Amino acid sequence: MKYILASLFLFSTAYAGVNDDIYAYNYWGREIIKDYAAEIYASPFNVLPDASDTNKCMPVYNNAIKNGVMDIRYALGYFDDSQGIDIIWNGKNWGLSPSIEIGMFNSIRGKLSEPCKKREQLNLCGFTESGDPSLGKVLLQKRITLLKNSVLVKIELTQASASESFVANQSSLKERQAFLTAQSEESYFGGIGKADIVIYNGHSRNGGGPDFNPPVLNKDLHVDYSGYYQKKRIGISRVLKLIKASDKKDGILTFFSCYSKKHFYNDIMLANPKQKLVLSADTINYFDSLKASMGYLEGFLRGACGQDLADIAKQGEHIKSGFLGSQIQ
Repeated sequence: MKYILASLFLFSTAYAGVNDDIYAYNYWGREIIKDYAAEIYASPFNVLPDASDTNKCMPVYNNAIKNGVMDIRYALGYFDDSQGIDIIWNGKNWGLSPSIEIGMFNSIRGKLSEPCKKREQLNLCGFTESGDPSLGKVLLQKRITLLKNSVLVKIELTQASASESFVANQSSLKERQAFLTAQSEESYFGGIGKADIVIYNGHSRNGGGPDFNPPVLNKDLHVDYSGYYQKKRIGISRVLKLIKASDKKDGILTFFSCYSKKHFYNDIMLANPKQKLVLSADTINYFDSLKASMGYLEGFLRGACGQDLADIAKQGEHIKSGFLGSQIQ
């Protein structure tokens, strides 16, 4: 126990030197969530479910209502910007393959814990946060009315990078990196077959994801898709094994990662033909994955399903064409 506490103290102390401001995501991420929430609010589809029609979506949310708790895992993958060269931004050299999800992690937790505005019928606010964000995991909780039932929402939010530095994460911060990778994997993979909704926002790794580790690079310093990820398919193989082994087949899995429909859909359907999914149909940038994940989260918290869920979650043509839900009805 003393060793564990000492390790956590060291990991927390190491966090003090971590930058979360590459590309100013610590600021712009929160602003983007705020602006996207405003788009949802201004949308003609921004209506609460008809009280007389709540049974329509009951099959999607029945477990959460029965248990009185909606268990959501939101896992940010190891979100590196790998271009084969050092990344220079705002006059600073961020090095090779810098990580960007720490700023996104702080943006999400910051926005969700903001007080709600009474005039807005939105759920992306008012959460109470617990846990130590310097250790890469927080719990966000809020009581909502879900299809006329009182339900406690618990969102376990994790991020995987020890710092923004690819080099440091495999050298001076390798112990912290191993801890965060293991913690992220435990939350994400541990949620499959148990949680009501499991959200992955990260890299598809050309079919090798979900991934919570620093990227494997080839001799040209690009991500080694053909030699490693496409051959080993470590992440999705683990997902499929868990889907097949689970007795709970009605949870929702989301993959906010590039071409996730192309990379994962067929294999997942073989593992569970009734699996409820949200997938991407195209290459997506970091901000679009953030927008779409927040849009779908808002829809889930409203108890929406089918086309109603899509109408809430997807604002703007790029998001509408870039993401699709499957069997969430």
